[in-house]
Amino acid sequence: MTYEELAEEWVNDNALLCHTSGSTGRPKEMTLEKKHLLESARRTADFFGLDSSSLLYSCISPDFIGGKMMLVRQRLLGCRLKWEQPSNRPLAGVTERISLLSVVPSQMIHILDNLDKMPPVDHILVGGSAIPSALRKRIADSGLAAYESYGMTETASHIALRRIAEHPKPFRTLGDITVSDEDGALGISIPGWKSIVTNDCAEVLNPTEFYISGRKDNIIISGGRKINPEIIEEKLSAYLDIPFYVSSLPDDKWGQRLIIIAEFRGDDQQHCAKKIQSVCDSCLSPHEKPKEIYIRPGLERTASGKIRRISLSNLT
Repeated sequence: MTYEELAEEWVNDNALLCHTSGSTGRPKEMTLEKKHLLESARRTADFFGLDSSSLLYSCISPDFIGGKMMLVRQRLLGCRLKWEQPSNRPLAGVTERISLLSVVPSQMIHILDNLDKMPPVDHILVGGSAIPSALRKRIADSGLAAYESYGMTETASHIALRRIAEHPKPFRTLGDITVSDEDGALGISIPGWKSIVTNDCAEVLNPTEFYISGRKDNIIISGGRKINPEIIEEKLSAYLDIPFYVSSLPDDKWGQRLIIIAEFRGDDQQHCAKKIQSVCDSCLSPHEKPKEIYIRPGLERTASGKIRRISLSNLT
């Protein structure tokens, strides 16, 4: 889909057809009513102080909810929206001041590598996938007003934001949205629309502030211990610059044994595995260390670029 096609759909229909990311399974189709999309856009506009004089700039595809919402915000505010074909070399030749820039983490790396060529930007919205620790530090050190989001297609994009910092502060909900602890999972209440219980592990500080530590369906139980693989991934990402994730395999002794699946990048596979093992030995506690490391020529990804955690049968 192009932004022109999305604009035509917006004019002609009372709802937009959307798809979930597919990071935890097959992407699902759903329709979201205009009124709920506009309410979401209003919350974002209020947070960033956007108005009819703003310039919105999208580097992400309108196939996904993050891209669609850039057009919805433009329709709400009557401001300008510019976009480009998604790539990992964004903003080439752009000089005009941008009020809100929407990018994914991989595009943020290019921006940081080329700060001297970057146009003035008031706020950057970084979404689509998790931000590795090393990238988080680079963003924080840059001084850019960059924010990460929490939300999903089902909630018409993000319901909470936080400034990107080396040591993250909690997400804060937008507008009148509230959150709750539902047996360790995050509950979300959007007044006048819906209440849902997510599958994300959450530490809820109060009705408007929370931390996310991963997904409940990714929890690994090894030797009677509950292990959150995404916490381990966060620790390792500060030292590893290759795509990887933590998973498990059945084990007669432990129930499940931890493994790491990493993408082969340039070095020979044995050297890559030794590098990962060395990092694991230096920064992980004994129960967090993987029993095996698998090096693969490529990792499966969703259409939006998120790593897809493959089924165990695909390892063989």
